[in-house]
Amino acid sequence: MKIANQVRITKAMRLSSIFRTSISSIALSTILVCGSNVSASELKPAALLVQQQLQQQQQKDQIRDRVQEEVDIAFGRTAVLLNGLVIALTLFPTAAGVGVWFLFSKLSKQTTIARQEIESLHYDTISQLKLLISDAESILGEIQHQSHPDAETDLLLPDAQIQEFAPVNYGNYQQLLTAGDYAKQGDACFFENRYEEAIAAYNLALQIQPDLADTWNNRGVVLTRMQRYPEAIASYEQATTIRPNYPDAWNNRGVVLLELQKYQEAIGCYEQAIQAKPNYADAWNNRGVAFSKMQEYEQAVISYNQALQIKNDYTDAWNNRGVALSKLEKYEAAIDSYDNAAKIRPDFYRIWYNKARCYALQGKIELAFENLKRALNLNPNVCKELAKSEADLEKIREYDAFKQLIN
Repeated sequence: MKIANQVRITKAMRLSSIFRTSISSIALSTILVCGSNVSASELKPAALLVQQQLQQQQQKDQIRDRVQEEVDIAFGRTAVLLNGLVIALTLFPTAAGVGVWFLFSKLSKQTTIARQEIESLHYDTISQLKLLISDAESILGEIQHQSHPDAETDLLLPDAQIQEFAPVNYGNYQQLLTAGDYAKQGDACFFENRYEEAIAAYNLALQIQPDLADTWNNRGVVLTRMQRYPEAIASYEQATTIRPNYPDAWNNRGVVLLELQKYQEAIGCYEQAIQAKPNYADAWNNRGVAFSKMQEYEQAVISYNQALQIKNDYTDAWNNRGVALSKLEKYEAAIDSYDNAAKIRPDFYRIWYNKARCYALQGKIELAFENLKRALNLNPNVCKELAKSEADLEKIREYDAFKQLIN
């Protein structure tokens, strides 16, 4: 058996050497495989083993490629998530900071508004309580007074002997009056131009209850009317000490300082009034007047504009704005302001007199005379005195028509 196999192998080797030069290595392999088929019984298991190894290798390669593909997909997803997380972590502090700032600003604004409302409610509540106390004391006084009819008779009957006791009984009656009663008496005297009596009544009220801010303010108003300016300022100071955010007292104090030509101090008072009450048209107008007195006409116009935004039918503000614009040589704008004032109050002589000044400065002689004549018809005495020394009317003073109007 071995000899037969060797013979076969020898034949194969001879055939290989013959065709070696003319066939490729692939053909040689084919011949060998074909030769091996001759001995299929011996070479077939080896071929199967090789084929199985090749299949196993292919399966391993496929598994490796599949695993690599899954790993790449998982890595890509993880990278996307990590990038998103990094971006979110980067943006979160900024967004959180903006959110905190917005909430803080809103909270601060709400806190300020709430504080103002609480303060306003505080003053309103105190005022209501004072009124209730005043009414209660008044009712109590009436009850006590009715329980002593003899005392009332002593006051009313004009008997000489009884009048001897009148001062004592009258004093007892006076003690029953409250601070509110005296304050009301002072107000009534003020409206009747009985200023000394008004001051006396306010003083009695403040002796009983010194913390009445309104009474201090009203006392200052009466003293201002009486031109007792230092005393008026002291009253306004008392009012603002009791109630720091008291716009009327600040404005009234500014009016007195304006009369004393303390313009910068007056502006400070008007600004305090505006801070306490931003829509206070009178304070804005008065602030403009103070700036005009200081010849700061642009600032004056700004104040008048604010007053007119709050109160568009404010005659004084329109007239004052016209004067300031005229000083800035903005004559057409000044005349527009005067026209607006005249629509509201056509019987105010100052409007027509100021229009005459404005037209005279422009050299519009006929219009100047027309408006001056209208002003003279409304208030001849004052306008004649003003026109005699008015520098703005210099261009028309030599005209015969001017002399006839004035004389």
